[in-house]
Amino acid sequence: MSSKGSTIYELDADNQICHIDGDWDQFLQANTDEPQNRDRLRKKQVIGNKLETYVQDTTTRMLLHTVFDFVRQTQQTKALPYRCDSADRKRYMSMQIEPLADAGLRVSHTQLRSEPMDPPVVINPVTDANEAIVWRCSICNRIESEQVWLEPDEAALLWCRQSFNVSYTVCPVCMNSV
Repeated sequence: MSSKGSTIYELDADNQICHIDGDWDQFLQANTDEPQNRDRLRKKQVIGNKLETYVQDTTTRMLLHTVFDFVRQTQQTKALPYRCDSADRKRYMSMQIEPLADAGLRVSHTQLRSEPMDPPVVINPVTDANEAIVWRCSICNRIESEQVWLEPDEAALLWCRQSFNVSYTVCPVCMNSV
């Protein structure tokens, strides 16, 4: 099952990716700069791996497991709003999780709208353990500044920066909304 502008994958009972439909490779090509990441994340490389392999932080993994368990136990579809920004676009997305037979799940990601990010903000994951931690929410993409969560472009203006090296978590607002 595919719908225009959506990326859809199916998980088995162990959250292993068993099927991918939609525009996965096209989205990857348009949104991944590093060739090694593009090759590692292509559809044929991802199928057969557990979803959590691709989730960077423990808090987001736990949140996804909680939502997946809810859908499996209640057999009710759940939709989660989130953001998947590029350096120059705020992309508002929806992740819809539907129950399937044998405790499987169908997960659909659809872009609802986008708007300019001004100024553009480049986000990179932290690579050095000694680097100062800047937290970014995996759901809303806000960046923490002194216990206040700001839009990336607001944080860039406040800190006079065009890029951030971040570690991921889930902010309190997003954690409570799920």
